[in-house]
Amino acid sequence: MRESKSNTPGQRRRAVRGANAVVMGVLLVLIAVAANALMSQTFWRIDLTENQIYTLSEPSLAAVEDLDEPVEVRAFISPDLPAPFHNLSQDVADLLSEYEAASGGQLSFKIIAPEDSAESEEAAAGFGIEQVAIGQQSESEMSLRAIYKGVAFIKGDQSEVIRDLQTTGQPELDNFEYEFTKALLNLQRPEPRRVAFASGAGGPVAQPGFVQSLEQVFSQLYGSLIEATTYDLSGGELLPEDVHALVLLNVQGDVSEEALFAIDQFLQRGGSVGWFQSSSVVDEALQRQLMQQLQQNPQFAGQLPTMRKRFESNLIELFSHYGITLRADTVIDRERALSFSLVATPQGLARVSHPGSFSITDIDTSLPFMRGFSTMALPVPSSLVVDEALRGKDRLEFHDVLRTSPGSTRLPSPPGDMSYETFMEPAASEEPGPFVVAATAQGELPSYYSDNPLPQGRSESDLVSETQAGRVLVVGSGDFLGPQRETGFDERLAGLGAQFFLSSVEWLVQDSALSEIRGKAMPRLIGEVSREQQRSIQFANIVIVPCFFALLGIYMMGRRRRRKEALSQWMNSGK
Repeated sequence: MRESKSNTPGQRRRAVRGANAVVMGVLLVLIAVAANALMSQTFWRIDLTENQIYTLSEPSLAAVEDLDEPVEVRAFISPDLPAPFHNLSQDVADLLSEYEAASGGQLSFKIIAPEDSAESEEAAAGFGIEQVAIGQQSESEMSLRAIYKGVAFIKGDQSEVIRDLQTTGQPELDNFEYEFTKALLNLQRPEPRRVAFASGAGGPVAQPGFVQSLEQVFSQLYGSLIEATTYDLSGGELLPEDVHALVLLNVQGDVSEEALFAIDQFLQRGGSVGWFQSSSVVDEALQRQLMQQLQQNPQFAGQLPTMRKRFESNLIELFSHYGITLRADTVIDRERALSFSLVATPQGLARVSHPGSFSITDIDTSLPFMRGFSTMALPVPSSLVVDEALRGKDRLEFHDVLRTSPGSTRLPSPPGDMSYETFMEPAASEEPGPFVVAATAQGELPSYYSDNPLPQGRSESDLVSETQAGRVLVVGSGDFLGPQRETGFDERLAGLGAQFFLSSVEWLVQDSALSEIRGKAMPRLIGEVSREQQRSIQFANIVIVPCFFALLGIYMMGRRRRRKEALSQWMNSGK
């Protein structure tokens, strides 16, 4: 009698494969259920954004991990907001979840819709959080809506309140992390760090309202973390003990011997000094003389260039003693000009690229205050020379913060004006780059009075007895805080300069936490692609990509061959 087909080898193999498939399917379902249950108890996500805007930076992690008391966060946000603010509540909750997860149980938060109850509205008002107006548009009309979008951080009887959380609806620009970490740091720091701006030597600090405007900016940016004050260089007094950093901004000439002594001893006791100085300063006397001559022809007054004179000061010798020498020269780069300025020609006004405002991409990003910068620009900077003998000493560390490209050139003497015509044609005296235009020194800086006599009336007993590590930053320009018409240094570049200045001040007071976070929201200007990066990209395009597709093809061919062999065996076994 013929054997039943149910006992054939082919049918047995198919039955085994079917049973295996069922078992594997059941196992996969069980694994998926278990993984889903596990993941539901854990907050995690992958941040694929370029600037890691959804991931807490190291300063934020440090701030929340250092909490010594519990902090409660109450976010008062109106529900059902119109676009582009419709995700505000979720974005805030997601970011606060990151802080909560890193806090070890020390931080908790809740999202509150104040409109839901009178009690919630009273709670918001108790923190000074009031409704603000936003515009919303429907199909038929535009209207204003009053909403809440404030956040309160509470630690015991202290509170830090963001009364109106500024938002554009674009997470990559909003940078809520900056505001939240600033609030946490303000809760934990009992005393502010003070930065003194040197007065009594001319420059922008002498202008009415300059320091007051800085105080407002600092209050908005830092809360009570960093405070701005002044120090009179002509007063003959030492810097107060509660000052952490001194800023010299485009001083006009020599300072007194007592001022030199005060700066040196401030560094010896562990202070920080930043000197932002252009190689030429406005020649006020010559400028007034030219204006008087033009009174007969007032129509030409608007075309008068700003007349400048070479900067000379005993500060150059002082800072040379710390290893950084400011040269009274001018650096330009005709190949990397960034800006445009208007120039009068026989045919009328024309826009030209000014070589005095150019891109600098050789940036030392190992310094925390420079990590957010890919490109920098300074209007007609001066070059610096770092003392190589001091660079090699123990307990001293130097950094070339900004270095120009090899295509830049140096004019040994600054010109009398910064007009385009002055730099249009190469001069015989020009020297090729690159040049350092910003540098730092930190560590045990040598005292100026180890090689120079003390000022009259001072003795050895007036010197600091125990030297501590200090910081020095020298930048070969002090004109980058505002637009410069003649060099085409426009508002956009001045904004970048302001970011650089603020980050520098934070480094000087030894608090760069917020500058690292603020760098996430900075625009990424196009920089130079290095030769190594170019070779890597070429290698990937020429070798890696074709190899990937070749391997994929081999795999697919092998898979089809195995399926054909399996089908052939099955057919043969059934015969």
